[in-house]
Amino acid sequence: MQRWENINAVQRMQSYIETHLHEPITLHMLAQAAGYSPWHAARVFKALTGKSPFDYIRALRLSRAAVRLREEQVRVVDVA
Repeated sequence: MQRWENINAVQRMQSYIETHLHEPITLHMLAQAAGYSPWHAARVFKALTGKSPFDYIRALRLSRAAVRLREEQVRVVDVA
């Protein structure tokens, strides 16, 4: 049961990240989405994804920017 609760909590955090990707995101916000303390939320997130929440956010933002640069006629400054 604990594993499923952790998986669901991480999915809630990932959903929160997706929804608020273009806004500042704090560990406290992610912890609220997960229903855990900030420390526990970060630990569970890393255990299940292999990345800290902020490494995950950074990678997601960078990959989205790369896609925009490849598929749209935008300048690097417009994406940054």
